Amino acid sequence: MFFLGCDSGSSKIAFAVSDDAGHVLVKTEFPAITLFRGGQDTYAADMKRYLDTVLDRAGLRPDQITCAAFGLTGYGETVTSSEDMGSAVAAALPGVRCILANDSVVGWSGALQASTGIHVVSGTGSIAYGEDGHGGAERAGGWSLFYGDEGSCYWVGVQGINAFYRQADGRMEKTLLFDYFMDLFQVKDPLFACGAFEDLTEGGSADRVAAFQRHVLALYQLGDPVAKNIYVRAAEQLSLLVSALKNRLHFDGDRPVSVSWSGGLFKAGECVLVPFSEKIRALGCVPVQPAFGPLAGAVGYAARNMLSPEDISRLMHAVDSAESHSG
Repeated sequence: MFFLGCDSGSSKIAFAVSDDAGHVLVKTEFPAITLFRGGQDTYAADMKRYLDTVLDRAGLRPDQITCAAFGLTGYGETVTSSEDMGSAVAAALPGVRCILANDSVVGWSGALQASTGIHVVSGTGSIAYGEDGHGGAERAGGWSLFYGDEGSCYWVGVQGINAFYRQADGRMEKTLLFDYFMDLFQVKDPLFACGAFEDLTEGGSADRVAAFQRHVLALYQLGDPVAKNIYVRAAEQLSLLVSALKNRLHFDGDRPVSVSWSGGLFKAGECVLVPFSEKIRALGCVPVQPAFGPLAGAVGYAARNMLSPEDISRLMHAVDSAESHSG
């Protein structure tokens, strides 16, 4: 049996193919594609081109794939997105059993090895997904960068620049943050920082604003209290996602709910992990280090009902450990 997994996010799309013994035939990534930017025709053409390349490198025909699982950003988030994405995948893999889900699902699958619990993603945006072991599956967050996605890298970047503006006009006491951003923007008048920020983020590009989080992290590491508070607030926002899912799902009451995490914000380390873990424990949950990444989770999700949990774990480990090659 051969299983194909896809993890499609806002910055890249990754694929892996493995057999049921854990031999990884290909693991690769390409520039991101989204249905909402290029439209259905462009999305379908890009998906087919990528999948043709993946299968060619794996030395397989589409009819040799036992099952394929796709974690797709934006899946199910408009009236037609599920149907449009499904059509694109079906056209690229005719006759193949394909499972399509939001990318938060494969993140959960990899981090918790497709077992009961909640997984929180905080990258460019933020979202959480959980399953309770009784057929219940729910998500929270992920409402868009402009109207939600609290606690994400984008949100942290916005909070950092907002603090600068408030310190500039006197609504907040000046801290190290003010001088840091004045030097970063290379301006003598804080009013000029508005244009400088637009230039630095290429007109407010989502990825660029999210990447601005690294400057807030630098300020945290320098001891700035405002930066520290931003991460504490981010942790609070992310814990609210967990609280919402814990209330909506029906977990067994005899053991604490496992909560895992992934995404760029958590790579910042203790500034967010420590307060997040504290808030998770206060909810009666237990923080669990993520076992594997979302691409391994996608391959494991494809094999979910065909292999034993032990075999799926070995499969995920093989994919996670394999070297990835850019497309």
